[in-house]
Amino acid sequence: MAKHLVQRGHQVSLMLIADHRKVGIVESEWDGVHIIETPDLLWGRLRSGWDLWDLVNRIMYLARDKNPYDIIHCFETRPATIYPALNYLKHHKIPLVTDWIDWFGRGGLIKILRPKWYQFLFGPLETYYEEAFRRRADGLTVISTALANRAIDLGVSKEKICYIPGGTFPELFQYRTLEECRQKIGISPVIPVIGFCSDSFIDTELVFGALANVVKKYPSVKLLVTGSPGKNILDQALKFGVVDNLYLTGYVPFEELPWYLGCADLFILPFPNEVYNLGRWPNKMGDYLSLGRPTVANPVGDIKTLFENNDVGILADFHPDDFSKKIIYLLENQEVSVRLGSKARKVATTVYDWKILIRKLENFYFDTLKEFEDKQIYVKRNG
Repeated sequence: MAKHLVQRGHQVSLMLIADHRKVGIVESEWDGVHIIETPDLLWGRLRSGWDLWDLVNRIMYLARDKNPYDIIHCFETRPATIYPALNYLKHHKIPLVTDWIDWFGRGGLIKILRPKWYQFLFGPLETYYEEAFRRRADGLTVISTALANRAIDLGVSKEKICYIPGGTFPELFQYRTLEECRQKIGISPVIPVIGFCSDSFIDTELVFGALANVVKKYPSVKLLVTGSPGKNILDQALKFGVVDNLYLTGYVPFEELPWYLGCADLFILPFPNEVYNLGRWPNKMGDYLSLGRPTVANPVGDIKTLFENNDVGILADFHPDDFSKKIIYLLENQEVSVRLGSKARKVATTVYDWKILIRKLENFYFDTLKEFEDKQIYVKRNG
Protein backbone atom coordinates (compact mmCIF):
# COMPACT_ATOMS: atom_id res chain seq x y z
CA MET A 1 0.00 0.00 0.00
CA ALA A 2 2.69 2.48 1.01
CA LYS A 3 4.69 1.86 -2.16
CA HIS A 4 1.66 2.42 -4.38
CA LEU A 5 0.79 5.64 -2.55
CA VAL A 6 4.32 6.89 -3.21
CA GLN A 7 3.96 5.97 -6.87
CA ARG A 8 0.86 8.16 -6.96
CA GLY A 9 2.85 11.16 -5.75
CA HIS A 10 2.35 11.02 -1.98
CA GLN A 11 4.99 11.10 0.76
CA VAL A 12 4.64 8.16 3.15
CA SER A 13 6.42 7.42 6.44
CA LEU A 14 5.96 3.90 7.80
CA MET A 15 6.70 3.37 11.49
CA LEU A 16 7.14 -0.26 12.50
CA ILE A 17 8.73 -2.48 15.15
CA ALA A 18 12.31 -3.55 14.43
CA ASP A 19 12.79 -7.29 14.03
CA HIS A 20 15.27 -7.65 16.89
CA ARG A 21 16.62 -4.27 17.93
CA LYS A 22 16.07 -3.28 21.58
CA VAL A 23 17.74 0.14 21.49
CA GLY A 24 17.85 2.93 18.94
CA ILE A 25 15.63 4.06 16.09
CA VAL A 26 16.82 3.31 12.56
CA GLU A 27 15.53 5.11 9.47
CA SER A 28 15.82 3.93 5.89
CA GLU A 29 14.04 4.08 2.54
CA TRP A 30 12.30 1.26 0.66
CA ASP A 31 10.72 1.87 -2.75
CA GLY A 32 10.42 5.55 -1.88
CA VAL A 33 8.77 4.87 1.48
CA HIS A 34 10.39 6.42 4.56
CA ILE A 35 10.87 3.52 7.03
CA ILE A 36 11.16 4.19 10.78
CA GLU A 37 12.10 1.10 12.82
CA THR A 38 11.52 1.48 16.56
CA PRO A 39 13.07 -0.68 19.31
CA ASP A 40 11.14 -3.17 21.43
CA LEU A 41 12.24 -4.99 24.59
CA LEU A 42 9.90 -7.95 24.14
CA TRP A 43 10.43 -11.06 22.04
CA GLY A 44 8.63 -13.27 19.52
CA ARG A 45 4.92 -12.68 19.13
CA LEU A 46 4.98 -10.24 22.04
CA ARG A 47 6.77 -7.75 19.75
CA SER A 48 3.37 -6.70 18.49
CA GLY A 49 2.53 -3.35 20.02
CA TRP A 50 2.56 -3.98 23.79
CA ASP A 51 5.99 -2.69 24.84
CA LEU A 52 6.05 0.55 26.86
CA TRP A 53 9.67 1.18 25.81
CA ASP A 54 8.59 1.11 22.18
CA LEU A 55 5.67 3.40 23.03
CA VAL A 56 7.96 5.98 24.66
CA ASN A 57 10.44 5.88 21.77
CA ARG A 58 7.65 6.56 19.31
CA ILE A 59 6.27 9.47 21.31
CA MET A 60 9.74 11.03 21.56
CA TYR A 61 10.43 10.52 17.85
CA LEU A 62 7.14 12.09 16.79
CA ALA A 63 7.67 15.01 19.19
CA ARG A 64 10.80 16.06 17.27
CA ASP A 65 9.62 14.97 13.82
CA LYS A 66 9.23 18.00 11.55
CA ASN A 67 7.46 16.26 8.66
CA PRO A 68 4.16 18.03 7.84
CA TYR A 69 1.84 15.03 7.96
CA ASP A 70 -1.69 15.40 6.62
CA ILE A 71 -3.13 12.21 8.07
CA ILE A 72 -2.19 9.38 10.47
CA HIS A 73 -3.22 5.81 9.66
CA CYS A 74 -2.79 3.30 12.51
CA PHE A 75 -2.69 -0.26 11.21
CA GLU A 76 -3.70 -1.65 14.59
CA THR A 77 -4.65 0.00 17.86
CA ARG A 78 -2.47 -1.63 20.50
CA PRO A 79 -0.75 0.70 23.01
CA ALA A 80 2.52 1.28 21.14
CA THR A 81 0.56 2.40 18.09
CA ILE A 82 -2.53 4.23 19.30
CA TYR A 83 -1.08 6.23 22.21
CA PRO A 84 1.80 7.83 20.27
CA ALA A 85 -0.71 8.72 17.55
CA LEU A 86 -3.18 10.27 20.01
CA ASN A 87 -0.38 12.19 21.72
CA TYR A 88 0.76 13.57 18.36
CA LEU A 89 -2.78 14.63 17.52
CA LYS A 90 -2.97 16.75 20.68
CA HIS A 91 -0.49 19.11 19.03
CA HIS A 92 -1.41 18.69 15.35
CA LYS A 93 -4.90 19.14 13.93
CA ILE A 94 -5.00 16.30 11.41
CA PRO A 95 -7.37 13.33 11.04
CA LEU A 96 -6.80 9.85 12.42
CA VAL A 97 -7.66 6.68 10.49
CA THR A 98 -7.40 3.22 12.03
CA ASP A 99 -7.23 -0.11 10.23
CA TRP A 100 -8.92 -3.37 11.23
CA ILE A 101 -7.29 -6.37 9.59
CA ASP A 102 -8.27 -9.32 11.83
CA TRP A 103 -11.00 -10.43 14.22
CA PHE A 104 -8.55 -11.21 17.01
CA GLY A 105 -10.28 -10.71 20.37
CA ARG A 106 -13.84 -11.62 21.37
CA GLY A 107 -13.58 -15.25 20.26
CA GLY A 108 -11.44 -14.62 17.19
CA LEU A 109 -7.90 -15.56 16.22
CA ILE A 110 -6.73 -15.38 19.82
CA LYS A 111 -8.38 -18.80 20.33
CA ILE A 112 -6.22 -20.28 17.57
CA LEU A 113 -2.93 -18.41 17.77
CA ARG A 114 -2.47 -17.95 21.52
CA PRO A 115 -2.23 -20.48 24.39
CA LYS A 116 -5.00 -20.82 26.98
CA TRP A 117 -3.08 -18.88 29.64
CA TYR A 118 -2.67 -15.94 27.26
CA GLN A 119 -6.38 -15.99 26.40
CA PHE A 120 -7.30 -15.99 30.08
CA LEU A 121 -4.90 -13.24 31.13
CA PHE A 122 -4.93 -10.99 28.08
CA GLY A 123 -8.12 -11.83 26.17
CA PRO A 124 -10.13 -8.91 27.67
CA LEU A 125 -7.19 -6.56 27.09
CA GLU A 126 -6.86 -7.64 23.44
CA THR A 127 -10.59 -7.06 22.93
CA TYR A 128 -10.43 -3.65 24.60
CA TYR A 129 -7.64 -2.37 22.38
CA GLU A 130 -9.26 -3.92 19.33
CA GLU A 131 -12.52 -2.03 19.88
CA ALA A 132 -12.07 0.97 22.17
CA PHE A 133 -10.61 3.50 19.74
CA ARG A 134 -12.69 2.88 16.62
CA ARG A 135 -15.25 5.61 17.34
CA ARG A 136 -12.55 8.13 18.21
CA ALA A 137 -10.99 7.93 14.76
CA ASP A 138 -12.09 10.04 11.81
CA GLY A 139 -12.03 7.03 9.50
CA LEU A 140 -11.71 3.26 9.52
CA THR A 141 -10.39 0.85 6.91
CA VAL A 142 -11.49 -2.78 7.21
CA ILE A 143 -10.36 -5.95 5.46
CA SER A 144 -13.75 -7.69 5.67
CA THR A 145 -17.44 -6.85 5.66
CA ALA A 146 -17.83 -8.66 9.00
CA LEU A 147 -15.41 -6.21 10.62
CA ALA A 148 -17.29 -3.33 9.01
CA ASN A 149 -20.51 -4.60 10.57
CA ARG A 150 -18.77 -5.08 13.92
CA ALA A 151 -17.55 -1.48 13.77
CA ILE A 152 -21.07 -0.26 13.00
CA ASP A 153 -22.32 -2.20 16.04
CA LEU A 154 -19.70 -0.33 18.09
CA GLY A 155 -21.16 2.97 16.89
CA VAL A 156 -18.90 3.83 13.95
CA SER A 157 -20.75 5.63 11.18
CA LYS A 158 -21.05 3.61 7.98
CA GLU A 159 -19.88 6.65 6.01
CA LYS A 160 -16.56 6.60 7.88
CA ILE A 161 -15.75 3.00 6.90
CA CYS A 162 -13.77 1.96 3.82
CA TYR A 163 -13.67 -1.72 2.84
CA ILE A 164 -10.33 -2.74 1.32
CA PRO A 165 -9.66 -6.48 1.01
CA GLY A 166 -6.22 -7.93 0.50
CA GLY A 167 -4.94 -6.99 -2.93
CA THR A 168 -3.09 -8.79 -5.70
CA PHE A 169 0.30 -8.36 -7.35
CA PRO A 170 -0.49 -9.63 -10.87
CA GLU A 171 2.78 -8.33 -12.30
CA LEU A 172 4.77 -10.49 -9.89
CA PHE A 173 2.32 -13.41 -9.78
CA GLN A 174 2.03 -13.76 -13.54
CA TYR A 175 0.04 -16.38 -15.36
CA ARG A 176 2.30 -19.12 -16.70
CA THR A 177 1.49 -22.53 -18.10
CA LEU A 178 1.81 -25.69 -16.02
CA GLU A 179 4.48 -26.98 -18.38
CA GLU A 180 6.58 -23.84 -18.05
CA CYS A 181 6.46 -23.83 -14.25
CA ARG A 182 7.03 -27.55 -13.77
CA GLN A 183 9.98 -27.58 -16.14
CA LYS A 184 11.63 -24.79 -14.16
CA ILE A 185 10.94 -26.36 -10.74
CA GLY A 186 11.51 -29.96 -11.80
CA ILE A 187 8.08 -31.50 -11.23
CA SER A 188 6.69 -34.16 -13.55
CA PRO A 189 4.29 -32.70 -16.14
CA VAL A 190 1.90 -35.66 -15.92
CA ILE A 191 1.07 -35.94 -12.20
CA PRO A 192 -1.80 -34.00 -10.57
CA VAL A 193 -0.63 -31.24 -8.23
CA ILE A 194 -2.75 -29.47 -5.63
CA GLY A 195 -1.39 -26.16 -4.35
CA PHE A 196 -1.63 -24.98 -0.75
CA CYS A 197 0.04 -21.78 0.41
CA SER A 198 0.10 -21.05 4.14
CA ASP A 199 2.08 -19.52 6.96
CA SER A 200 -0.14 -20.36 9.93
CA PHE A 201 -1.21 -23.87 8.87
CA ILE A 202 -4.52 -23.77 10.71
CA ASP A 203 -7.56 -25.78 9.59
CA THR A 204 -5.38 -28.45 7.95
CA GLU A 205 -7.36 -31.46 9.18
CA LEU A 206 -9.69 -30.94 6.23
CA VAL A 207 -6.76 -30.70 3.82
CA PHE A 208 -5.29 -34.08 4.68
CA GLY A 209 -8.63 -35.80 5.00
CA ALA A 210 -9.53 -34.64 1.49
CA LEU A 211 -6.07 -35.52 0.16
CA ALA A 212 -6.45 -39.09 1.44
CA ASN A 213 -9.63 -39.39 -0.62
CA VAL A 214 -8.01 -37.92 -3.74
CA VAL A 215 -5.10 -40.36 -3.43
CA LYS A 216 -7.54 -43.25 -3.88
CA LYS A 217 -8.41 -41.87 -7.32
CA TYR A 218 -4.99 -40.42 -8.19
CA PRO A 219 -2.22 -42.32 -6.33
CA SER A 220 0.51 -40.08 -7.79
CA VAL A 221 -1.12 -36.78 -6.73
CA LYS A 222 1.08 -34.29 -4.88
CA LEU A 223 0.06 -31.67 -2.36
CA LEU A 224 2.50 -28.81 -2.91
CA VAL A 225 2.83 -26.94 0.39
CA THR A 226 4.77 -23.68 0.57
CA GLY A 227 6.10 -22.13 3.73
CA SER A 228 7.84 -23.80 6.64
CA PRO A 229 5.34 -26.25 8.13
CA GLY A 230 5.77 -27.43 11.69
CA LYS A 231 5.79 -30.94 13.06
CA ASN A 232 1.98 -31.03 13.15
CA ILE A 233 1.84 -31.06 9.34
CA LEU A 234 3.95 -34.20 9.10
CA ASP A 235 2.02 -35.74 11.98
CA GLN A 236 -1.26 -35.20 10.14
CA ALA A 237 0.20 -36.54 6.91
CA LEU A 238 1.27 -39.68 8.79
CA LYS A 239 -2.14 -39.96 10.40
CA PHE A 240 -3.89 -39.96 7.02
CA GLY A 241 -1.22 -42.02 5.26
CA VAL A 242 -0.28 -39.38 2.68
CA VAL A 243 3.33 -38.54 3.56
CA ASP A 244 4.52 -39.74 0.14
CA ASN A 245 2.05 -37.38 -1.50
CA LEU A 246 3.56 -34.25 0.06
CA TYR A 247 5.81 -31.84 -1.80
CA LEU A 248 7.18 -29.46 0.83
CA THR A 249 8.95 -26.49 -0.70
CA GLY A 250 10.26 -25.09 2.58
CA TYR A 251 11.10 -21.40 2.62
CA VAL A 252 10.90 -19.91 -0.87
CA PRO A 253 12.05 -16.36 -1.77
CA PHE A 254 9.04 -14.20 -2.60
CA GLU A 255 10.07 -13.75 -6.23
CA GLU A 256 10.31 -17.54 -6.67
CA LEU A 257 6.95 -18.29 -5.07
CA PRO A 258 4.90 -17.76 -8.28
CA TRP A 259 6.95 -20.43 -10.06
CA TYR A 260 6.32 -23.01 -7.35
CA LEU A 261 2.64 -22.23 -6.99
CA GLY A 262 2.30 -22.16 -10.76
CA CYS A 263 3.01 -25.92 -10.78
CA ALA A 264 -0.45 -26.56 -9.29
CA ASP A 265 -3.46 -27.67 -11.31
CA LEU A 266 -5.67 -26.04 -8.70
CA PHE A 267 -5.48 -24.48 -5.26
CA ILE A 268 -7.26 -25.22 -2.01
CA LEU A 269 -8.40 -22.85 0.73
CA PRO A 270 -9.76 -24.51 3.89
CA PHE A 271 -12.00 -21.88 5.47
CA PRO A 272 -14.33 -23.14 8.23
CA ASN A 273 -17.28 -21.13 9.46
CA GLU A 274 -15.53 -19.59 12.45
CA VAL A 275 -15.53 -16.05 13.80
CA TYR A 276 -11.87 -15.53 12.95
CA ASN A 277 -12.53 -16.38 9.28
CA LEU A 278 -15.53 -14.06 9.07
CA GLY A 279 -13.25 -11.25 10.15
CA ARG A 280 -10.32 -11.79 7.82
CA TRP A 281 -9.27 -11.96 4.21
CA PRO A 282 -6.75 -14.73 3.40
CA ASN A 283 -4.04 -12.99 1.39
CA LYS A 284 -3.14 -16.25 -0.32
CA MET A 285 -6.40 -15.89 -2.24
CA GLY A 286 -4.90 -12.97 -4.15
CA ASP A 287 -1.94 -15.12 -5.18
CA TYR A 288 -4.25 -17.92 -6.29
CA LEU A 289 -6.33 -15.54 -8.40
CA SER A 290 -3.29 -13.95 -10.03
CA LEU A 291 -1.81 -17.27 -11.14
CA GLY A 292 -4.91 -18.15 -13.13
CA ARG A 293 -5.83 -21.43 -11.47
CA PRO A 294 -9.20 -22.40 -9.94
CA THR A 295 -9.59 -22.77 -6.17
CA VAL A 296 -11.65 -25.08 -4.00
CA ALA A 297 -12.76 -23.23 -0.86
CA ASN A 298 -15.54 -23.09 1.72
CA PRO A 299 -18.55 -20.72 1.58
CA VAL A 300 -17.62 -18.44 4.48
CA GLY A 301 -17.41 -14.66 4.82
CA ASP A 302 -16.10 -12.59 1.93
CA ILE A 303 -14.67 -15.69 0.24
CA LYS A 304 -18.23 -16.91 -0.30
CA THR A 305 -19.14 -13.58 -1.88
CA LEU A 306 -16.04 -13.60 -4.10
CA PHE A 307 -16.83 -17.05 -5.51
CA GLU A 308 -20.54 -16.44 -5.97
CA ASN A 309 -20.01 -13.14 -7.77
CA ASN A 310 -17.00 -14.03 -9.92
CA ASP A 311 -16.95 -17.78 -10.65
CA VAL A 312 -13.26 -18.22 -9.79
CA GLY A 313 -13.52 -21.73 -8.38
CA ILE A 314 -15.81 -24.14 -6.57
CA LEU A 315 -17.23 -23.94 -3.06
CA ALA A 316 -17.41 -27.11 -0.99
CA ASP A 317 -18.75 -28.19 2.38
CA PHE A 318 -16.23 -28.23 5.21
CA HIS A 319 -15.98 -32.01 5.07
CA PRO A 320 -13.26 -34.17 3.48
CA ASP A 321 -15.72 -36.08 1.29
CA ASP A 322 -17.25 -33.04 -0.39
CA PHE A 323 -13.96 -31.13 -0.50
CA SER A 324 -12.20 -34.03 -2.24
CA LYS A 325 -15.16 -34.47 -4.57
CA LYS A 326 -14.75 -30.90 -5.81
CA ILE A 327 -10.98 -31.34 -6.21
CA ILE A 328 -11.44 -34.50 -8.27
CA TYR A 329 -14.08 -32.78 -10.40
CA LEU A 330 -11.60 -30.06 -11.39
CA LEU A 331 -8.85 -32.58 -12.07
CA GLU A 332 -11.18 -34.54 -14.33
CA ASN A 333 -12.64 -31.54 -16.16
CA GLN A 334 -9.79 -29.53 -17.61
CA GLU A 335 -12.04 -27.27 -19.68
CA VAL A 336 -13.86 -26.17 -16.53
CA SER A 337 -10.56 -25.63 -14.72
CA VAL A 338 -9.20 -23.49 -17.54
CA ARG A 339 -12.39 -21.41 -17.68
CA LEU A 340 -12.43 -20.79 -13.92
CA GLY A 341 -8.70 -20.07 -13.90
CA SER A 342 -9.09 -17.54 -16.69
CA LYS A 343 -11.82 -15.75 -14.75
CA ALA A 344 -9.66 -15.81 -11.64
CA ARG A 345 -6.82 -14.07 -13.47
CA LYS A 346 -9.22 -11.45 -14.84
CA VAL A 347 -10.58 -10.70 -11.37
CA ALA A 348 -7.03 -10.39 -10.05
CA THR A 349 -6.11 -7.80 -12.68
CA THR A 350 -9.36 -5.82 -12.87
CA VAL A 351 -10.74 -5.86 -9.32
CA TYR A 352 -8.14 -6.76 -6.69
CA ASP A 353 -4.93 -5.32 -8.15
CA TRP A 354 -3.34 -3.09 -5.51
CA LYS A 355 -2.98 -0.38 -8.14
CA ILE A 356 -6.78 -0.29 -8.28
CA LEU A 357 -7.47 -0.70 -4.57
CA ILE A 358 -4.99 2.04 -3.67
CA ARG A 359 -7.08 4.57 -5.59
CA LYS A 360 -10.02 3.65 -3.37
CA LEU A 361 -7.88 4.25 -0.29
CA GLU A 362 -6.58 7.51 -1.73
CA ASN A 363 -10.12 8.77 -2.33
CA PHE A 364 -11.06 7.75 1.20
CA TYR A 365 -8.15 9.78 2.54
CA PHE A 366 -9.27 12.82 0.56
CA ASP A 367 -12.87 12.45 1.74
CA THR A 368 -11.72 12.07 5.35
CA LEU A 369 -9.51 15.15 5.07
CA LYS A 370 -12.35 17.19 3.56
CA GLU A 371 -14.79 16.18 6.29
CA PHE A 372 -12.18 16.87 8.98
CA GLU A 373 -11.44 20.33 7.58
CA ASP A 374 -15.15 21.16 7.32
CA LYS A 375 -15.59 20.07 10.94
CA GLN A 376 -12.70 22.30 12.05
CA ILE A 377 -14.20 25.29 10.22
CA TYR A 378 -17.59 24.64 11.84
CA VAL A 379 -16.03 24.44 15.31
CA LYS A 380 -14.17 27.74 14.81
CA ARG A 381 -17.31 29.52 13.62
CA ASN A 382 -19.54 28.19 16.36
CA GLY A 383 -17.09 28.04 19.23
